[in-house]
Amino acid sequence: MRVTSFSLTVFILTATINTSAATILLADGNSSIKVYDRLIGLGNSVTVSDALDWGSRFDYSAYDVVAFQYGSNNPLDINNFLNAVDSNQVGTVFFRGYGTQATALALGLISSTNADELSWQSPAQLDVVNNSHYITSGLSLGITDLGYSYMSAIPTPGADTTVLGRGTDAAALLVHNKRRAVITPFYGHSSNYDLETRAGLDITQRSIDWAATPAVPVPAAVWLFASGLLGLFGLARRKAR
Repeated sequence: MRVTSFSLTVFILTATINTSAATILLADGNSSIKVYDRLIGLGNSVTVSDALDWGSRFDYSAYDVVAFQYGSNNPLDINNFLNAVDSNQVGTVFFRGYGTQATALALGLISSTNADELSWQSPAQLDVVNNSHYITSGLSLGITDLGYSYMSAIPTPGADTTVLGRGTDAAALLVHNKRRAVITPFYGHSSNYDLETRAGLDITQRSIDWAATPAVPVPAAVWLFASGLLGLFGLARRKAR
C-alpha cells in the first residue's frame, strides 16, 4: 500500500463576537465618573446597582456584562460572582474599578491588592503591543491617542492575562486568557472624557462586546474525531514506509 499524501483539517468552533447592544449591570461608583454616560451613549442597556447587594443568591444571568468603575464596591459575595463568570453566565469589564481590587484579584486580572493597583496614568496615549486580539484588531502597533486625559493603570497584571496596551507607567488594557474579563483604559474621568477619539470609543465598545460573548466549548466528540484521524494518519505513514 502506497500513500502519497494525507490531508487533515480540524475545525475548531469559536464564538462569533456579539456586536449588538449589551445588557450591562454597572456597579455604582463615584458620582463624578462618566462610565454610565459613555455606556448609554454607545447604545447599551445599563442597570446601576450597589455591589453590596450582590449576595450569595444574586442572579447574574439576566445580564451580558457586569461592569465595575472607580469607587465601586466589591460584590457582597465575590465567590458567587466568580462562579457566574466561570459558568459562562456573564462577562466582566473593569473601567479601572478602583475599590474592587479584591474582585480583580479573585478573577486573576491583577496579582496583588496594593494601593496602586487599578490606578490611573496620564497621558492617555495607549501603546498597542498586541493587535491580534479582537479588542485591538484594526489598530496599528504603537501609540494610539485615546483623546481623554487619564486612563487605567495596572502595575502587576495577573499571571494568566495578556496585555494588549500600555501607558507610560503601566499596563492599561489587558484580558484574561481563560475568563471573559477585561480591564479597559477608559474609566470616565470627568476631565475631557467627552473627547474620547474614535479609536478610544472602539476599544471601549469592543471590550464590552468581547466580554458579552459566551465562549463556545469544543465538544468532546470533536477532539475524539480529531484524535482518530491523527491515529489513522500515523498508521498510513507507517504502512507507506
